[in-house]
Amino acid sequence: MVGVFIINRNHANRDLGFRDYGEQCGICHHGGRGQAAETPPLFGRIDQIADSPEGKHYIIDVLLNGLSGPITATGQTFSWSMPAFNRRSDEEIARILTWVARQGHMSDPPVFTAADIAAQRRHPRSSEEVHDEREHLDATHPLP
Repeated sequence: MVGVFIINRNHANRDLGFRDYGEQCGICHHGGRGQAAETPPLFGRIDQIADSPEGKHYIIDVLLNGLSGPITATGQTFSWSMPAFNRRSDEEIARILTWVARQGHMSDPPVFTAADIAAQRRHPRSSEEVHDEREHLDATHPLP
């Protein structure tokens, strides 16, 4: 009986992640595939970026603090500004990021927990600092 509860709970969290993504992220990121010159794609990238501890840290920082300035993703340059989603709960952010990571190509994608989000929430950054974090990460672990 416990196994059934765990499976059902995980399925429910996936459904909530899908719903939360649609309400919070899908409007700009167009179903995860992005829009040329406007917003970068997320699917097939977030799982790869978050596969390292530094990448996971960066992805959480983007959701909590936003991101300003031009970035290059999938060979395209995007000059945009993403707002901070720090008003969302740790659980909601964890569900969204885990759901997006599962839309990639990795057989064992990274999982984000509410504890991961809460730990970083204690250290707020500006969106410009997050941009600098991205540039440093890209120099050491090239980003897709």
